[in-house]
Amino acid sequence: MAAPNTVPTLSLHVTITIAPENVTKFLEALKPAYDAVIAEPECTFFEVYQSAEEPGVFKFVENWKATREWMINVQFKKDYYKPYLTITEPIYIKPREHEIYDCMPGKDWVYVSKEMAA
Repeated sequence: MAAPNTVPTLSLHVTITIAPENVTKFLEALKPAYDAVIAEPECTFFEVYQSAEEPGVFKFVENWKATREWMINVQFKKDYYKPYLTITEPIYIKPREHEIYDCMPGKDWVYVSKEMAA
């Protein structure tokens, strides 16, 4: 049995909807911010998903060793988001949505396959 996780962890889920013709522009603007986020020591996971049915709909799933308060008061205010938001916010066709979930305590509800952990 794994030792219980005592560090606060959370998962941030962001949905962004843009017109399909703006996908390339969006991804080009996202890349520097993505690279900066994954360099943060508190970031433990970040995947970007794109809807097959609606090519302009993106979902980010980020996991963090952090509290909700830290995310809101520290991480969300990082300067490297500014160029990304300046370029992308005008091309949103729906408001950006985000949800923060607290991870279940311990290791009983965590699974990563050996292929993904390598």
